Amino acid sequence: MQAEPKKSLVGTEYEVEVGPVAHGGHCIARTAEGQVLFVRHALPGERVVARVTEGEEGARFLRADAVDIVDASKDRVEAPCPYAGPGRCGGCDWQHAKPGAQRRLKGEVIAEQLR
Repeated sequence: MQAEPKKSLVGTEYEVEVGPVAHGGHCIARTAEGQVLFVRHALPGERVVARVTEGEEGARFLRADAVDIVDASKDRVEAPCPYAGPGRCGGCDWQHAKPGAQRRLKGEVIAEQLR
């Protein structure tokens, strides 16, 4: 008997509180059910609507993009590159943060990696 395929969660949206920074331009958040989300285009402390870009039911974690900023960080700015953002180029991590915040976030990632 074959296992039933797991349902894709791509496109599912969750309103979440964004937690600490993670590697690869992501921040960590959790759904109301406790599912871990790695969210791009968000900043720590923000409340966002995150749309799943990768993952399925029962996965250890999901990847998502912040598609609506409900409560913005004081460090948020308009990204200077017109190609930066959800569904667009992924090569410019943290363009949506002030330069000082970008350096701090990158430093936090390095410090976490060294721990």
